[in-house]
Amino acid sequence: MGKRRIPGGGLTVAAVVAAVLAACSGYGGTRDEHEGGEEAKPARSPLSVGALRKLAAEPGSSCPVPYDVPAALRAAGAEVGRVESGSVDGELPDDLDTPLARADGALVGCGYRVGAERARLFTVGVARGYAVDVMLPQIQHDARMGRGALRRYAQEVHEAEPGDAPLVAPGGNVAAVRLPTAGGGDLALVVTVGDDGRTRLSRHRVSALTQNLAHQAHR
Repeated sequence: MGKRRIPGGGLTVAAVVAAVLAACSGYGGTRDEHEGGEEAKPARSPLSVGALRKLAAEPGSSCPVPYDVPAALRAAGAEVGRVESGSVDGELPDDLDTPLARADGALVGCGYRVGAERARLFTVGVARGYAVDVMLPQIQHDARMGRGALRRYAQEVHEAEPGDAPLVAPGGNVAAVRLPTAGGGDLALVVTVGDDGRTRLSRHRVSALTQNLAHQAHR
């Protein structure tokens, strides 16, 4: 079973998340009802936070969330050549004072080689707050974002509804989307492509790839 730590370590992660959330209004809970518009209807039963905890505890050697990355890339119109699966990691709260522990969350990370680039899919669920907040240090690291841009990005994700279109970070190589959730809590998918804050994929294709993967996320 793989274990990972979000870049920065516990104290640095806590500082980054605390600073961003202090400036974001409305932190502290998810919305249970949709306010206008049409709710996206997943084809399969959505994930639950409890189900993600079980996947994170024993992630196995292949991604336990049934993502079909080649199919998602084709549907996004991305011609990248060979797609290879890589590392699989699971993370559960421990005794440290970390965002994952405070949110009573779980995280599954799945790595891929997409043509000449690296891609990583992070599926995160929390019982309290917003799932994307656990990933803010990772997003900041991979997207090369400043704190102000990270704060604005987090607020945009907070305001989105589960099933809405993904939010792409300013650099175009990171996208996040809130997932429909079975039961309480909050789930999100964060996709990062490329290295050093850059990817060969267009911003539109990163968004479409993330949207296609979100549609695949289920129990």
